[in-house]
Amino acid sequence: MAIAAPGKENKSNTVDLAPAAALLVARARGALSRRLDWLATGATDDAAAERAWAAGRDDHGQDAAARRLAGPEGATWRRLTGLFALNAAEADLLCLALAVAADPALGPDIAAAQGEPRRHAPTEALARRLFGHGPRPIWRAVSPLAAWHLLSAHWAAPGVAPSFEADPVLVDWCFNTASLDAGLAGIAVPPEDHAPLPEWPVNETARRLARVLERGGPVRLVVESRRHSGRIGFAAAVARALGLKAVIIDPAAIPAEHFTEGFLRAQRFGLFAEAALLWRAGGPAWPDTVPLSPVQMVAVDVGEAPPARRDVADIRVALPEPGAETRLALWRRLNPQSTEKDAAALKALAETPGLTIGDLAATARAAPASIADAAQDLRARARARLGGAGRAIEPVLGWDDIILPAAPTAELQAFAFEARARARLLADPEACRLFGRDATLSALFSGPAGVGKTMAAQAVAGELGVNLLIVDLGATVSKFIGETAKTLTRIFAQAEAAGAVLFFDEADALFAKRTDVRDSHDRYANADTNHLLQLLESYGGVVILASNKRANLDPAFLRRMRHVIEFPRAAEAQQKELWQRLTAVLAGAAASSDLKPACARLAAAHSLSPAQIKSAVLSARYAALAAGRAMNEADLAAGARRELAKEGRGNSAQSTDGKGRRRRG
Repeated sequence: MAIAAPGKENKSNTVDLAPAAALLVARARGALSRRLDWLATGATDDAAAERAWAAGRDDHGQDAAARRLAGPEGATWRRLTGLFALNAAEADLLCLALAVAADPALGPDIAAAQGEPRRHAPTEALARRLFGHGPRPIWRAVSPLAAWHLLSAHWAAPGVAPSFEADPVLVDWCFNTASLDAGLAGIAVPPEDHAPLPEWPVNETARRLARVLERGGPVRLVVESRRHSGRIGFAAAVARALGLKAVIIDPAAIPAEHFTEGFLRAQRFGLFAEAALLWRAGGPAWPDTVPLSPVQMVAVDVGEAPPARRDVADIRVALPEPGAETRLALWRRLNPQSTEKDAAALKALAETPGLTIGDLAATARAAPASIADAAQDLRARARARLGGAGRAIEPVLGWDDIILPAAPTAELQAFAFEARARARLLADPEACRLFGRDATLSALFSGPAGVGKTMAAQAVAGELGVNLLIVDLGATVSKFIGETAKTLTRIFAQAEAAGAVLFFDEADALFAKRTDVRDSHDRYANADTNHLLQLLESYGGVVILASNKRANLDPAFLRRMRHVIEFPRAAEAQQKELWQRLTAVLAGAAASSDLKPACARLAAAHSLSPAQIKSAVLSARYAALAAGRAMNEADLAAGARRELAKEGRGNSAQSTDGKGRRRRG
């Protein structure tokens, strides 16, 4: 990456200005030529005698080059020496090293001037002799030349004075191109120039940073939000508002053993190029020994602290989430092919919980064929962020797959509507202030096993267009003190970041009543319960608890549920519909029509849950396949008996013969 160096533009009437590098070469060449002329006289190589001899003789253009460096053409060079606080001797040693790096043809002259034919890099002694400096050492470990790695020292042998080489990137700088170090290639990149989102406080943040910079800086903008939400884009917009260039740096891409070196080179670039450094999240701690360029910007996850530095003023901004209208406008900009006939689907897409602008951009690059394909791709990206938090599934069941009485169905749909409308409700600041905590959306699905609680959770997630995250309680609860709370915190955080519906099946195992404290385990178990209550209250997404033992739940959890929905056992009419619908799926339309009477008889004869009916029909289909014929009533009846036998009801009065007739046990 290369950008124009500060100070390149010249307000004078001169048209073709020589870059500073060319003038440094001219100055070094003149000084070397005059010294070589002196050595050619054969006189004793004495510094005082050489100065006396040089007085009034041809300087080979050295003084002219020095005068031009003091004018507009030398602005870059003067800025370089000023930024890194180089004294005259340090600047002259750097001048020699830069000159031979810019024009290697100077190497033989440097070797001859030093009296060492194979040594083409300058030494301190040569710099002192050419430019009239005293015996004081120039390069020291604490000098800016060493601290900023402007020069590297090379010892040919023990006891021999080192020679010095300039960092190649400085040559580019002196040619008026503020290039990045080769070591930062692929690690540091310029940001894309996108318009900031309406919700972002760009100008307010820029004004605040400017006030700190006026006091002497450095300043660091800490942008806090979940990942893929535009933190770097916001930081780049703030940099532009400050009139600064910007470069994005991925600290995780810098090898740990070279991080201090890479960090220093990034700071050096930021200082010279007047660039804001935009650090992505992650990476090791920032080294205290490396000075900072004036403006740093760092992305952090919610609740995460930035790398510790005591010498920087931190300005922390919690990046607001874009509203549905903003996401809709962004999607249309990224996908011009989206038409108004897709308006309803587009609106639903924009309202998807957990959706980030990074997700939208990535999905747009994949060129989905339809809004449905885009939604599926977005869910896949969200599932990738749920690794280890539980079993993430893409909902495939909807309202038409659930057969419930009218009352719980209406409650479920009201719950799903609130989940979709919640963001619009809380977009108003006053509503958010008063109802933000109360609007935490949670529900308890209560009822016996197999009545459709998990299916209903899928339908809710499907209505929202998000994934369903089923928490593995076995992997969540730990016998080690404090581990359960850590695991729960991670699960809630990952689910919220991915916009998933969080589903706790058999919730009484985790949300049980607190016990009297008899030992330390009781105390810590109660602490985990209290922590879980706090997570529920602060969760920004949708959480569903399912239990067939409602009485075992802690009353504190029940009080915090927005909805408590009872799932009753399926009545005979609902069982009949389930038998018919599931049989139609596996037996085909023609066969299922013939089996309708059988489905009615089975519903009247048995009291089975929806899950049991589903399993019975599946068993019947396998039996028919094994026999190489169509499914019949006997297959269905055998499947029903199999489910009854699991509960020890195989010989009860609620069983039938192969033709669906009840028979007594």
